Amino acid sequence: MALPVLNETPRYELTVPSTNKRIKFRPYLVKEEKVLLIASETNDRDSIMEAITDTVMSCVHGELSRDKLTMFDLEYMFIKIRSKSVGENVQLYYLCQECETQNTVNVNLDEVVCETSEIKNIIKISDDIALEMRYPSYSGFDIENQEESEMGFSLIASSIKSVMTEEERIEISEEPKEEVYKFIESMTTEQFQRVANFVREMPVVKYESSFTCQKCGADNEFEIRGMQNFF
Repeated sequence: MALPVLNETPRYELTVPSTNKRIKFRPYLVKEEKVLLIASETNDRDSIMEAITDTVMSCVHGELSRDKLTMFDLEYMFIKIRSKSVGENVQLYYLCQECETQNTVNVNLDEVVCETSEIKNIIKISDDIALEMRYPSYSGFDIENQEESEMGFSLIASSIKSVMTEEERIEISEEPKEEVYKFIESMTTEQFQRVANFVREMPVVKYESSFTCQKCGADNEFEIRGMQNFF
């Protein structure tokens, strides 16, 4: 007689930030937690992101394209799945801005948000050239073997969907990465800033709160961005 299958039925719902669609999910199980722990011990960001993506895809129910998930989609969904897997409350540690005493702060993962708004995804960089922008997916954002200083440039390159002129439309996905980088490097500082602003205004997973220092009584405000504090 076969043993019964446990806890595979979705029990919760969340909204995917980039599509505003509701999907069902289940908490991650021991098999997924084991993979996450192994990845965490490697301290390799590629392995960690692969484990997180695999966990999200295993836990959600319904149509969801792995290749189309944006970075903030994946971060938001993982945090929500984690909250139902190991508990909504997480203890983090922050130094008081006045006396630098370390304080224990309780964070409720159910209060983590990812605010989105309608985007203007066409950026005109010259009289006859415009860029169509997109929010990059994790799968399309190449972080392997990159230094922190290079990641921002790579993120901008991954955010350009197409280059449009009066005569043609060039899909960036069909161009070699070296050519894309050369194109970006040929921009003026002003043109580059227009593109960089799109990336800076990209939705982000965040949590805002405050605490009163246990030693000096000073009020402190803090903000958490991304999911690194919750992994």
